[in-house]
Formats: sequence, structure tokens, C-alpha cells
Amino acid sequence: MSEAVLLLRRVRERSSEGATGARRKRSRRRRFYPEHRVYRARSSFLDLSEEQVLRRYRLDKAAIAGLCSELGSDLESLTGRSHALPVAVKVTSALTFLASGSFQTATRDTTGISQSAMSNCLAQFLEALQRRAARYITFPVPVPTAGHAESRFPGVLGLLGSMHVALRAPSENELAYRNARNYHSMNMQVVCDSHGTIINVVAKYPGSCPNAAVLENSALARLLDGARLDGLWLLGDRSYPLKTWLMTPILFPCSPGEEKYNAMHQEALSVLKQTCTLLKMRFRCLDKSSGSLQYTPQKVCQIFLACCILHNIALSRRMPFVQISSEARAVRARIVQRFRESLT
Repeated sequence: MSEAVLLLRRVRERSSEGATGARRKRSRRRRFYPEHRVYRARSSFLDLSEEQVLRRYRLDKAAIAGLCSELGSDLESLTGRSHALPVAVKVTSALTFLASGSFQTATRDTTGISQSAMSNCLAQFLEALQRRAARYITFPVPVPTAGHAESRFPGVLGLLGSMHVALRAPSENELAYRNARNYHSMNMQVVCDSHGTIINVVAKYPGSCPNAAVLENSALARLLDGARLDGLWLLGDRSYPLKTWLMTPILFPCSPGEEKYNAMHQEALSVLKQTCTLLKMRFRCLDKSSGSLQYTPQKVCQIFLACCILHNIALSRRMPFVQISSEARAVRARIVQRFRESLT
């Protein structure tokens, strides 16, 4: 037998062995699905009490039903499978994560949902809500005759401030996201009115970006620079520059009038601090004590914007932060009864 024939035979044997090994690898990669898969029953928010719904989702049943109806066109599954996730499950799963900041909590509370499915639900929910941001976050037209913030400080159009949301260190340009407190964050600019309703959000700048630079490069600054305001302005803290439409505190007051100006300014601006605190309490995913968000900067900005929208929905429906239980009311009523009896 010639050397050429032997060489050809060896090549064929090696190729057949390689094909057999590839088939074995492919067979190992295939996942086994039983003929009759068992799906766990999914819980519905309608089966919970109003108190449980508010504690778990930070919205009441009517608000959640409204979100399902409004976002349904974006969240409905295109697949024809009988076990596709319903819109209500996607909405409540995303709300649970935003309220708790944990996929594990959301997975446990919404039975039948895997963590990967939870991640997909959150992504779809954030994108759908972002498309409708203009319906819920609207800056008022700066007209002097319009009604504005009800405070003892005259002519307040809105309260300006910032809020840092912690995130994991990005793989690119990591130093830009390290803020003055030495952790990675996004610097979110927020404007609210005297009732705590958020009327403007700028969510796109890294944590190292100063507040003044965020404002200077925002559409809000361009709008107010070109507007003719007569006795109307925003209020901001010392991290912002003094402008004709932005009043900041006086660094070194030297007269009773300046001291009163600072006192009234601080009192009016306290509403913004309360709003940011309530936002973190209502949506624990924004609170650094619950851990940094494990997402890209773009996704973190989407999460923050969604929380602001949901915050406004909660305020518009006058929903309390925590629903007082009937048991707690009964305990307080018994104490009141004791005091009443002691007075007679």
C-alpha cells in the first residue's frame, strides 16, 4: 500500500473521530426537558390585601391595575405559548425589585418566576415606562401669573438639588463615576415642587460631575436662560451658582435681612430633601445601604427615572408610604380609651 493511501486513511480516521467527539459535546450541551413540564402557580396581587400590596409594591391595587392597562401594549408577550408571563406578573415583578432592591425578594414574592425571567421583566418595564416619562414628569410653563410653590419664600418655581445613586464600578472610565464620597455613582439632578412632586429630572451624568456642571449642560438651564421670568426662580443650595432665575443661600450673611433670607430659603428647600429621602425609603434599590445597583450607568438612569415616575403616581393618588394595619389602629384605640377613662 502506498504512503499516499495510508496518509489519506489516517486523515479520514481523525476526521471521523473529531465528528464523533463533536456529537458527544453537542449531546452533553442539550438540556433535557420532560415531556410534561410542571409550572408553578403564579400569585396575583389581587389575592393580597390592600395593606400587603402597598407594603410589597409601594402602590395600591388600582394604581397597579392602571399601570398594567397603560403598559400592556408594550409588555404583552408576542409568543403563543400557553405559559407566557402575563402583563400583571411583569409589572408586579419589576415593582417588587424597585421596592426591595433585590431579585431574590422579587423571585420569592412572585412565585413561578426565575431570576433570569425577573431580569427580562425589569428591562421591559423600564423601557415601557421611560417612553411615557413626559406624561408624569412635566416642568411647569414659567408664566408669572401661574400658581407656584406655596411657601413663605416668594416666587418659587421649583426646588433644585441632586441625588447620588450608587452603582458597581463600570469597566470603562471608572474614575469618572467615583464621587466626592469615594464611591461610584450617578449624579441625578432633581427638581420638585412644594408638594414633593418631581417636575424635572436629568439622569445621565457620572458621580464625579459637579452639580453646577450638570445644571449648566441641561435643557432646563437653556429653557430658563431664554425665558423672561418676572419674580420667579428656582431655589438651590450652595453647590449651584447664583442666577437671575436661581436663588442660592448667602455664604456670609451680615444683616438681619440676609439671615432671614437664608432661613426662609432653607425652610423652602427642606421639601426637596424630604422628597429625596422619601424616594429612597419608598424604593430601596436607590438607597446605598441596600447595596450598589449591579447595572450599567444607562440602566441605573432608567431605574431612577422609573422610580421618579412611580413616586409621582403615588403622590397623585395620595398613597401613604406605609399603610397602617388594622391591628396597629386597634392597639392605639385601646391606649386612647385608657387615657379617656383616667380623665373621668
